[in-house]
Parts: sequence; C-alpha cells; structure tokens
Amino acid sequence: MSPERFLARPRRTLLLACAVLLLVLIWAFAVPAGTRTVDRHWWEWMEDTWSSAPGHAARFLAWLGNGYGRGLVVALLALPLLARRRWLGLAALGAVEVLTPLTTASLKALSGQARPPHRLVSTHGSSFPSGHTSYAAATLVALVLLYSAPGPRRRLWWGLAALGVAAMAWSRTYLHAHWLSDVVAGGAWGWALALAVFAVAQLAASSAR
Repeated sequence: MSPERFLARPRRTLLLACAVLLLVLIWAFAVPAGTRTVDRHWWEWMEDTWSSAPGHAARFLAWLGNGYGRGLVVALLALPLLARRRWLGLAALGAVEVLTPLTTASLKALSGQARPPHRLVSTHGSSFPSGHTSYAAATLVALVLLYSAPGPRRRLWWGLAALGVAAMAWSRTYLHAHWLSDVVAGGAWGWALALAVFAVAQLAASSAR
C-alpha cells in the first residue's frame, strides 16, 4: 500500500514552513507587543466596538480552543482516522496537537511579552504568540491535509481554514486577551508547524518504502 499523500510538494513545503517558523522566532524578540502602533489602534477599536452578542461568540471560540472544547475537536478529527486505520495521518495529527502547544508555550516563556489591559477572560502565560490562534491554525491545516486531496479543489478548503483562523484571531483580540501581532504570529506559527509535521511524515513514509 502506498503511503498517504498529504502534500503535492512536501520538500518545498517543509522549507517554506521552516522559513516561516524562523521568522516568527525573530519577530518574538524584535519589537515588544503593545508598542507597535497597529497593536494599539486595533486594541482601541476592539474596545470601542465591544457588545455582548459578539462577545458571546468570542467566548465560544475561546472555549473551543481550550480544555474540553479542544479535546472534542481533536477527537472528532481523530476518530475517523482510527476507524479507517489511517495510521500515518493519525500519527501526524497527534504530533501536531502535541507540538503546537508545547512550542507555543516555550515561545511565550522566551518572549515574556505583556498582555493587553482590560482582559475579559482568564489568561495564562505571556502574550506572544497566541496559543488559541496557533492551535486553530494547526488544527485547521491538519483538517485540510487529512480530508482533502492535493490539487486545485483544495483552494476552497484553504480559504475556509483561513477564515476559521481569522475568526479565532479576532476572538482573542476582541476579548483583549492578545494584541493583534500576537494572533498574527500565532496563526503563522500553527499553520507552518502543521505543514512541517505533515511534510516530514510524508517524506519519512516515502523513504521507508
């Protein structure tokens, strides 16, 4: 049986993903979050546009990205793979869901950047990058790679995944849990990390044949 094919060009994808991860690492230490003009302006806009209905939606997304909500989403992704004995896909998904929070937490500890004021949800650790957004990006990338085939038709799914990441990013800034730069970096980190993991999995499986 031929190995699963997640990506059309896994080597090129791996190189690009590593480049993005390196850029986020550099970004973490370049300019502290909150000192950027765009961060301050975005925070003020979120403060000025606050209302309860979008706030409930933002809190629901926060629940999906943490604890039981996160576990439920991952289980829904993993169970079909288990039922179909797609072991390579299951292993790649597991690696993504373990590595994303570990690396994000490590980057938070290294950057030590302060969070925005007036937070509307409980938070842990420093601000940069956003753990919720990195999780959303990594999980949605995994969803696309696991449940769609490489090719032009996948563009629609990439677009929907990007919208999902943007929604999570918005929710974290709307709840004043993160600066805008935190969620942009978190999304880039999760997206690139997931691509790197699936590229490595595909290359390793191909070389083992």
